[in-house]
Amino acid sequence: MEILRLRVRYTTGKDGKARKHAVIYEAHEHGIQPELIDDDAIKIVRRLHQHGHPAYIVGGAVRDLLLGKAPKDFDIVTNAQPNRIRKLFRNSRIIGKRFRLVHIFYGEKIIEVSTFRSAEAEGFNNVYGNIEEDALRRDFGVNALYYCPLEHEILDFVHGFKDFKAKRIRPIIPVERIFSEDPVRMLRAVKYSVSTGFRIVLPLRMRIRRQSKLLADCPASRLSEEAFKILVSGRSQSVMRVCRQYHLLEHMLPSFAESLRHGGDAAEQRFFSLLEELDAQVHSERGADRAIALAFLCADYLFRTGPYADIDTIPFKDAYQSLKDQLKPITPANIEVEKALQHLLRRRKRYLREGPSALRLKKETVEPVESALPPSAPRSPGSGRRRRRRHPRKPEAKE
Repeated sequence: MEILRLRVRYTTGKDGKARKHAVIYEAHEHGIQPELIDDDAIKIVRRLHQHGHPAYIVGGAVRDLLLGKAPKDFDIVTNAQPNRIRKLFRNSRIIGKRFRLVHIFYGEKIIEVSTFRSAEAEGFNNVYGNIEEDALRRDFGVNALYYCPLEHEILDFVHGFKDFKAKRIRPIIPVERIFSEDPVRMLRAVKYSVSTGFRIVLPLRMRIRRQSKLLADCPASRLSEEAFKILVSGRSQSVMRVCRQYHLLEHMLPSFAESLRHGGDAAEQRFFSLLEELDAQVHSERGADRAIALAFLCADYLFRTGPYADIDTIPFKDAYQSLKDQLKPITPANIEVEKALQHLLRRRKRYLREGPSALRLKKETVEPVESALPPSAPRSPGSGRRRRRRHPRKPEAKE
C-alpha cells in the first residue's frame, strides 16, 4: 500500500502563529498527464513566472486533466493585474467592466487570464487579492484546484482534491449565499455533476430545489452563455433532464418547459430525442455550432407545436421572430437564429418523415448560408475605396 507524504504550505496567521495554508500534490499523487496541456497555456504561465508573477491553470481545465481528458478551454489565474498582463502579451485584449479579464489570442483560440480576486470583492467588482482569497471565492471544491504546469504541482486550499477523490460536488461558499450571489451556479452544479458523474451533496441539492426561482432574475446574457455551453457540451440531453428535475428548465427555457408540461409523454420524447441527436452531432466529425444547436432545440416547436405547424409555406420573417420569442430569455445573435431557421426550412420534409436524425449534418454536405432578412442599403456606384491599378513590374537589369 502506497503511503502519500503530502507537502503542506504554511503561512503566518493574524496571531503570529504558523497555520496550514495549502496542501501540495505532486505529479505522482495527482497523475495529470502533461501531454494533455495546451502548449500556449504553458507559454503564458512560463512568461508570467519569468516576469515575477506566479500563475496557475485553474477551474474546469484542472478537473478535466484529473479525469484524464484534454480540456477544451484553459483558464489561467495570476497575481498580475490586467494592465500588466496586457503589456506582457501583445496578442491580448482586456475585456469586462465590473471585473476585468484578459483574453490572449492564438489564432482562433482564446486563453483567459484573470487576476486573483479578494475575499472583499462582491459580485463581479474589480477587487484583487491573493491566491487563498481567490480559492475561497470559487464555487465548488473540484473547481478550486491550482495547477502549475512548470512544477507539475497542484495547490489545494479548500480540500478540493479530497472532493475529487470522493466524487462529490461540494460548495466552498456557504449554501445560504452561493446561489443568491449567483443563481447561474445552479446550472453549473448540474452540468459538472453530469459531466463528471460526481454526486451533488445533499445540502446543495436541497438548496437548488428551494432557490430555483432565482434563475429567473439572472441577466439574459449570462443565462444565454450558460445555456449555450450546455447545448454544445455533447451532454445536453442528460443535463436538461436533471435541470427539469430541479425545476431549472422552467426558468432557463420557460416556453419549452411549458410545452413539455402540456404536451405529455410524446412531447417529452420528441424534445429529448432532438437533444440526443444534437449530442451525437456535437461528437461527430463536423461538430455543432450555436446555430445548429438552436435548430435542434427549436425543430419540434417550428414543425409540430408552434403556429406554423400546418402551414405549407412558412414565412421567414414571421418564423424568425417567433423563434426569438420562443427562446426568451435566451438571446442568441440574430445571425444564429437566421442560420438555425434556414437549416430547419431546408430539412422540413425530411424531418417530418424521418424525425430528429434528418437535422444531422452529413460529412459531405456543404451548405453556404446567406442572410434571408432584408439586406442593408447597397452602396452607391463608385462609393468606397477605389482599387489601385496594378502596373507590371519593370524587369530588373541583369548584371
